[in-house]
Amino acid sequence: MGSHHDSLFAAAVLFLVLDGIVVFLRVYVRTRVVRGFGWDDFVLCLTYTGFVISLGLGFTAMHYGYAADDVQPWYNKKKATMFTYGNQTTLYISAGLVKLAVALVLLRIAVGKGIRYLLIGSMGVVGVWTIITVLFASWICATGGSSNWAGSERCTQVGYFRTISNIFIDYFYALLPIYILRGSQMKTKLKLIAIFLLGLGVFASTATIVKLVIIVRLPHATGKAADGLHYDLLLWADIELGLAILAASAAALRPLLRHIPALFDGTTKHGSHGTQDSGPYHELVINTRDTNKSKAIEGETPRSPKPRQSIIPGASSSDEELFRVR
Repeated sequence: MGSHHDSLFAAAVLFLVLDGIVVFLRVYVRTRVVRGFGWDDFVLCLTYTGFVISLGLGFTAMHYGYAADDVQPWYNKKKATMFTYGNQTTLYISAGLVKLAVALVLLRIAVGKGIRYLLIGSMGVVGVWTIITVLFASWICATGGSSNWAGSERCTQVGYFRTISNIFIDYFYALLPIYILRGSQMKTKLKLIAIFLLGLGVFASTATIVKLVIIVRLPHATGKAADGLHYDLLLWADIELGLAILAASAAALRPLLRHIPALFDGTTKHGSHGTQDSGPYHELVINTRDTNKSKAIEGETPRSPKPRQSIIPGASSSDEELFRVR
């Protein structure tokens, strides 16, 4: 088994490259394919920028000896601690931003006022949650220049609260698409694909659950065992944010999936006639204002050959175009 240093470095490089590719493809799709770059894209790009800064600070901390098993002339504990502090702080900020990005994606495809108010309210809660947890992590519960959830009983309780509430928020945004898409006119297989793309954030929660286990063990560990748990906690924090960025970008890559015939066999005929954006997501209809319309017969030929337009001006190439609403 490799050292903590090697594990941290490998995970950072993996998600730096993987997330970079996915975010680039998302920006390409939104600016060159559907031409609908929005606030969710901006916040996600901001999140990735924070992730890059965080990893850069983490690489610098490791250069100065953080999590190292050997001794080198250039190692400097004070500098390693300082850069680790910056790494953790930017991670916590970025973790809040990626949740806001997911909420903005869902806000663009939600039609019902109740769901929209719920999402707006949740964004306010996430904003307050991010500010409070960052304050605790970077100031109140910072010991020796880095976050220490085992530093006191209060900080341990805050660590539990942050991690458990993080899991709840992730599952909330991952499962909400099931409710949003419940009245859609779409084949079951394609509806499941849509829900899967929008709900990929649940995979990021697996890393959060591992973090919770580590935090539970921290108060009972001492010496090198405690140091190892802190290294593992940072490792899984990197994995958590990397998976969250990856999941948040997935839904916007839908146009690229048209090149996978197995996903789209027999579906283009259901698209709107005369449109360039045919495909399974084109036939998805979310109508929270009139539930009777959601009972339309699957595969019914559109009455009008005219292209269907989004109800939101200037947003016909955005997420509501990916998951057609009316």
